[in-house]
Amino acid sequence: MIAAALDDDECWTAVLSRDRAFDGRFVTGVLSTGIYCRPSCSARHPRRENVRFFAGAAEAREAGLRPCKRCLPDDVSRDEKAVLAAIETIKASEEVPALAGLAADAGYSVSHFQRLFTRMTGLSPAAYSRALRLERAAEALSGEKA
Repeated sequence: MIAAALDDDECWTAVLSRDRAFDGRFVTGVLSTGIYCRPSCSARHPRRENVRFFAGAAEAREAGLRPCKRCLPDDVSRDEKAVLAAIETIKASEEVPALAGLAADAGYSVSHFQRLFTRMTGLSPAAYSRALRLERAAEALSGEKA
């Protein structure tokens, strides 16, 4: 059912710890409620015997489950696309793009987009832009093109 890289015990451990690093890698199906969730969902943990792990939302839907209304597991890919689009915008820009503009382009509030971007990249959009500018400056000074 789940991807070969993950086993049931590893998935269950991720669910119990609500590990966001596993979001998008698998979904947790709760057979007793008919719902599937992200591993990091804040809902109460189900009994282990009621849980099945699926590689993705499509598999969970095929098994007759519906997405959780709390954690919105189908929005993981939307979040990733928004951050990747913001990264492309930052790379294409000479100036540091305004956070409000990046958030508006993604369709998120400024504070939510800031948290999302930071969670996925480890840096705020401004810090990411500064790091990219430093990298470009170092390349220009060394005369190398990466």
